[in-house]
Amino acid sequence: MQSGWREYRMNHGDYVLDLLRKVPETGRTIVLMRHSHRVSFQGIPDHLREGIEITPEGILMARAFGESLGKIFPKKHILLGHTPAKRCQMTAESIGYGYASPDRVRILGCRPQVGSVVTDPDRYIRLREELGWKSLMEKWLNQEIPGQILENPRIYCDKTLEGLVSFQGMNDDYLLVVIAHDVTILPILSSVFGTTKTSLEFLNGLVITGGSSAVEIRYADALHSLKAEWSTS
Repeated sequence: MQSGWREYRMNHGDYVLDLLRKVPETGRTIVLMRHSHRVSFQGIPDHLREGIEITPEGILMARAFGESLGKIFPKKHILLGHTPAKRCQMTAESIGYGYASPDRVRILGCRPQVGSVVTDPDRYIRLREELGWKSLMEKWLNQEIPGQILENPRIYCDKTLEGLVSFQGMNDDYLLVVIAHDVTILPILSSVFGTTKTSLEFLNGLVITGGSSAVEIRYADALHSLKAEWSTS
């Protein structure tokens, strides 16, 4: 998985799709993934970033992902949740449009709820401008940033996973796909796998299978093929 030619030919969403091809057709499956290709943040104030949309290319990527889901799971009901950000909502809706059986698709809105990692927006923005994104993420994931600015990554990881696996709105015939952000997924990668990443590809994320008390979590990209078990506290 580390060869350059494989990385080059992979499209956005392909790593998650490859993982989904390996999970059982029956049983509970949850995907937590980053939104599709978005408009640039350059020059956009933080208070307006919630409304940033995905690009026309991003819409096509998300629809193609939905089409592929239909080929892998033609008989499953697809539940699509998202965070409040417009780019996540658009990604969820575009995936739903792409799925071959519209009667089996349900947009949940902001359910299950995936919270923000930011606890003090003003201090977070100042720290990001001072350190830069990469350095800030590294320090945060190494638990060097006060929880009063960014929530402790391990606490955030456990809270997010518990919220996903305990979601009552699905059964074993459903596939739950929740669209969020790279910063949502990075603390889970760090806490579960010990992998410090500071960014995530569009439409990449985690595949979670199992019951409400113990699950198996998988992640893949050009450098990693990871699998681990996680149990609720």
